[in-house]
Amino acid sequence: MDSTSKTTKRSFQIVTTTTVCIGLLLSGCNSQKNTTAEKTTPLVKTMDVVATDSSELNPQDKISKSPAAEPAIDLQTFLDAALNGETDTIQSALDSKFDVNSTNEQKRSGVMLAAFNGHTDIVKLLVRNGASPNLRDSSGRTALMFASTGDNQDTVEFLIVSGAKLNAVDNSEGFTALMFAAAEGQTEVVKTLLKYKADASIKDADGESAFGFASKNGHVEAAKLLTD
Repeated sequence: MDSTSKTTKRSFQIVTTTTVCIGLLLSGCNSQKNTTAEKTTPLVKTMDVVATDSSELNPQDKISKSPAAEPAIDLQTFLDAALNGETDTIQSALDSKFDVNSTNEQKRSGVMLAAFNGHTDIVKLLVRNGASPNLRDSSGRTALMFASTGDNQDTVEFLIVSGAKLNAVDNSEGFTALMFAAAEGQTEVVKTLLKYKADASIKDADGESAFGFASKNGHVEAAKLLTD
């Protein structure tokens, strides 16, 4: 593979923010990293209510009404809330016994999407309520990989101490969390991953290491960390 085609491949497949949002996450996602689309899904489904003056009702109409059904959280609402950091909606889902390991068609979970935008509080809330930090999406990418694409060192550290597989590789290119962080120049994330003994010697399907990604993208500080 020549250098020009390889550069093109990397720019699409590894990690510019726009590419990650469009290709790695949801099609048309409303990520806080690149928010342009308006939300089209309500946070919580509720019944429509029409207010009526009780004095206008006939006596026979003045009867007790059944309590309204509890709000229901659907999968897309849950995932949108995780992506956008909407803690109240996530808590409502937990209160209603929503399956926190539910995934969409791309097998992306709430933890992955919250991790992508560095919503550490939501990641903690979900993991402490049974969400797995090691689910993989359809490309074999994990929440730790998602988190490592941004300035999300607190999220990264929490996932690691919660049992996230530090050196997992994805299914398509053999990328690791360290490679994602290096390619994006996320120096603090690189430091955190190395602190917990991420393996910088792992190479992807094309023989590239995390150092190679950092160097080719001009991330001098990250590259230096990977040579120390």
